[in-house]
Order: sequence, then structure tokens, then C-alpha cells
Amino acid sequence: MKIKKLIVDSLQEAVEEVRALYGSEAIILSTRVVKRNIVPFLPFPKSSKLEITVGIPDREDFTTEFKKEETLYQEISNLKENLKEVMEIVKRQRVEKEEVSKEDLESEFSIRALYLMNKLINKGVAKEIAQKIVESSCGYDFELKRLDLKGENIEALIEGFSKGIRIVENFPEEGFVIVALLGPTGVGKTTTIAKLAYMLKRQGKRVGLITIDSYRVGAVEQLRTYANIMELPFRVADTPLKLRECVGELSFLDLVLVDTGGRNQYDEIRVKELSHFFTKLPTLRTYIALGANTEERVQYEVIKSFGSVADPSGLVFTKLDETNYFGTAINVAYRTQLPILCFTTGQRVPEDIVMANYEYLAKIFLEVV
Repeated sequence: MKIKKLIVDSLQEAVEEVRALYGSEAIILSTRVVKRNIVPFLPFPKSSKLEITVGIPDREDFTTEFKKEETLYQEISNLKENLKEVMEIVKRQRVEKEEVSKEDLESEFSIRALYLMNKLINKGVAKEIAQKIVESSCGYDFELKRLDLKGENIEALIEGFSKGIRIVENFPEEGFVIVALLGPTGVGKTTTIAKLAYMLKRQGKRVGLITIDSYRVGAVEQLRTYANIMELPFRVADTPLKLRECVGELSFLDLVLVDTGGRNQYDEIRVKELSHFFTKLPTLRTYIALGANTEERVQYEVIKSFGSVADPSGLVFTKLDETNYFGTAINVAYRTQLPILCFTTGQRVPEDIVMANYEYLAKIFLEVV
């Protein structure tokens, strides 16, 4: 770029003169006011003038830069086209793979088996898990030359679930047992504890309730109210030592249910606080409460977080009534191989609870409950 200086009377004159002399590509870099003699060789009088500094682009440099930019834009355009082609290829491959997979399934399974598989998938069960569950409930039909269900839909699904999903059996165990429910805030631990307590009392079990949830407003009174209605012994333990004392006081019972305060699964410090409560407790069984309406990957995060407190004995799935896609519970139970203790299906105490069984699982997926 070349630099020129001009002396003019005004900025307007400067703009016009720059355009006339150097063209529209020239730019005014700076301006300043200077004094000039009106009469040469005499120091006075003087007048104010405007000195401007003009930048004149080198034509060759400008052309080179323009060509560089033009080349860059062309490369970007070509890259976009190439990326578009790649995306189309990937999309075609995915569609072809799905079509091949569908054809493979249709050639491998009977229409009845495929119907059952779609029932599971439509409720949120992962495709590969649904296939394995249905496959385990099939036998080879030599007439159809395909895998077909061994019995009716509900019988086949019961068998498939029994081979892939574990449930808690013989609950509660014989002898004195401590059962604690862990999980995030708002998942429904307190109402689930109350429902379990009522159910166990009706079975003739001697049950006690303990809460260590001293953080949440009204949590103690909520469980105390349930305990009073059911006429069950109730204790509050705000420290690990107090919890052990309370357990000792209630050790004459068959079972003690412990309600824990909700913790954010991402708050490692708060979650680890719970581990101090559950050390040195005999016959402890901890169950992790998961909302069936919670995203599946979040459920795995909850299990990982609260599983660090104590080895989980199983899972409790709450809020089945708040989602149409409760198949995620099957995915989680299948992949973790943790047994399911129970399901809750509403807020009513003590009605809305079902202890895990394969027949109930089959019925809710076939919508015959």
C-alpha cells in the first residue's frame, strides 16, 4: 500500500479529491489540522488547513488477496459438497442396515414373536434387549422355519423376563433385617417406605421406622404421621451413632425400614455422607430408588453414585404411572443385573405399590393390567 499526503480546506474536499486522484479503492487513514502561510515568505497571517494521509492499495496486492479469498471460498464450498455426500452415504448405509436387520428378523422370527418384540420396543425397551427377551421365550417351529413363541403372549413374555431380569425373592429375609432406601430428591422414597411398612405389617411382620432425613422440611413429620397411623415404632437419627442406637433399640423387631434424605447424585460430598451412617450395621440391605420417568442414562448415574454408599441389594422403580415408556426400567435391570424389589404406581398410601413379579411385568407391557 502506498501512502500520500494532501493539503485541503475541508473534509468534503478531501473525499472528492482522493476519489478524483486515486479512485474509490483509496482510503483516508488519518487527518490533522495544520497552519499555512497565506503570503509566501511572510510569517503572518496564517490560515488553518486540513492535512490528510491517504492509503492507496497496490493493485497487484489487491488482486492477489482477492484471488486468495476466492480460492478459500471455493474450497469451503467444495468441502460442504463433500460433507453432504458423506452424510448421504452414511444415511443410506444406516437405512440399508436397518432394512437388512428388519429382513433378518422377519426371516428369523414368527409374526407373533415380532409382535411381542414391537410391544416391548414401543414401551422403551432397547431393541437388542427386546430381541433377547423374546428369543429366550421362543422355540424353533419346523413348519414355519422360524423361531416362534412357546405359548400365549403373556406366558412367553413371563418366560422371557424370567431369563433376563432378576427380581428380589423371599422379601424380607428371616431374622432381623435393616432395609434402607437410597436415591435422589423427589423420587418418592418416603411414601415407598410407608407403603412397604403397611404391606409388611399386614403380613404379620413386626416393623419399625427410622428416618435420617433431617434436612428436608417436613420429612420427619411426614414419616412420623405414617408411623402413628399404622401404630409402628418410629425413631429419628441425625447422626451415624444415633442410627446405630436406634437400630439397637428396635432390634427385637423383624425388620427396620430406614428412610434417607434425598441427595443430588452429582454432589459427591453429600452422597458420601450417607456411607458413614451405614457402616457397622448388621444384615443391612440397601435398595436404590429410581424414577421410571427419568432418562435412562440418568438412572445409571444414580446407581453409580448411590452404589458407592453401600453395595446395592436391588432396585425400586417409582412413578410408573407418570410415563408411557417404562421399558427403560427393563433396560437398567437387564444391563446391571440388579434385582427389582418393587414398583410404585401413584401417590396413594398404601395402595400404589406392586412387589416385583414376572406376571405383572408381562401384563403392563401387554396392557392387560
